[in-house]
Amino acid sequence: MEKKTFESLKTFSEHNFVRKRIWQTDKLHCNIYCFEPEQQNSLHRHPVSDEVVFCLEGEGIVVVGTEQQSIKAGETLLVPMNTPHGYINTSLDRRMIISVIQCPLPVDHVPVEPGNLSTLIRP
Repeated sequence: MEKKTFESLKTFSEHNFVRKRIWQTDKLHCNIYCFEPEQQNSLHRHPVSDEVVFCLEGEGIVVVGTEQQSIKAGETLLVPMNTPHGYINTSLDRRMIISVIQCPLPVDHVPVEPGNLSTLIRP
């Protein structure tokens, strides 16, 4: 049995969020996403895959369909298949880390307009 720590997996870049694969089987993907302040994973959808999101560190906003919801460390949410969604770290001084489990495969990544979440976030 293999074991990994989130501490050893987390990686940040000042240019863009970082996604790393934690686990992959023939049925699912498990990734870690690391966001510096104001970075985002733009609006997209997965036509045949559900997505379970766990916030491990920091906080931000998740857009799912027409709704937006804050998320912080210790919280989780479900993104149903084919639903437009995205993540943004709205903090100006804290990093945000989420882990995502997606299944079934394949997990196609289909961009959705307007893409940039900053245009959708309501104060």
